[in-house]
Amino acid sequence: MRRLLTTALLGLCAIGAHAQTAIDDRSGETALACLQRPAAPKYPDKELERRTSGFYRVLLTFTQAQRAPEVKVLFAAGSEDLQFTAEHYVKQFRLPCLKADSVVTLVQEVRFTAVADADAEVPQPLNLPRTANQRLGECMRTPADGPRLSEATQLQTFQRELKNGNLVVELDFTAPDQPPQTKVLYNSLNPRHRNDVLDHVAQYRLPCLTPGERFGVQQTFHVGFGGNRSFAFKDVGLVKFLSMVKNVDARPVNFELDTMGCPFRVRYALGRPAVPNRVTESGARNPNRRAFIAWLEELELAVTPEQFENLLGAEMLIDVPCGTIKLG
Repeated sequence: MRRLLTTALLGLCAIGAHAQTAIDDRSGETALACLQRPAAPKYPDKELERRTSGFYRVLLTFTQAQRAPEVKVLFAAGSEDLQFTAEHYVKQFRLPCLKADSVVTLVQEVRFTAVADADAEVPQPLNLPRTANQRLGECMRTPADGPRLSEATQLQTFQRELKNGNLVVELDFTAPDQPPQTKVLYNSLNPRHRNDVLDHVAQYRLPCLTPGERFGVQQTFHVGFGGNRSFAFKDVGLVKFLSMVKNVDARPVNFELDTMGCPFRVRYALGRPAVPNRVTESGARNPNRRAFIAWLEELELAVTPEQFENLLGAEMLIDVPCGTIKLG
């Protein structure tokens, strides 16, 4: 993790800015609100008689509002009849609110279970975000120095106790010579220090932005004071990581890691409960992992408030093995 530190007045506090993280285009998540899809497919009689089960993960690409999506099978385990049924099912999906010249990509799983209830299970599909344009991120211009903070001794709210805090901001660039539109996602700073940081990011520019383009980044600013305890993550395996999660089995999940190109590694940056965790794949992206990563983005670690303020935005590597995760 790269951390930039600059000492503020009197050396009473330091501010660390985690590297800007480009925001992937997740507009497909909004479009999902209008998704039209039929009820779960009927189990083929012949396969049910044979007690044949199957699991399929498909990639759906929507390019027109009233047209069937393009379908690509990412993973298939089962008979050809079951796969045909799964593909026929997803080809009936429609996305009527899709805007012209837009593209939305979804991942849908279809599971056929011949034993027990003998049913076809189709969980909610997930948007596959489009990767942010790295060219734009590389041309961002920021002040040479970090935010200049107001003197802590002049802040009445800090006279009794100097607590570490954070400001998480989302920056939206729409013009090359204008400051970004700023949205505060989380704030635990004194109002004056909050304004100091916002004045700093107002100096950011994106000179290579062309007309009609937009680019967003998220950045976490950490203000810490001498004498407070510090905390850090260590890289862990998945089992160890899950032991750190609060109420880990509160939500039923069933992940077959063998279908995701295991073993693999993900980079996890703490956000919850303030903002979603940031989880990215270490190496090439694999759409088979989308549901698993979306789950990791929502998990909340069992940490104290003091630990959370120290670790917000901090990263760890998680090694994911092969096998199955079944909780709840």
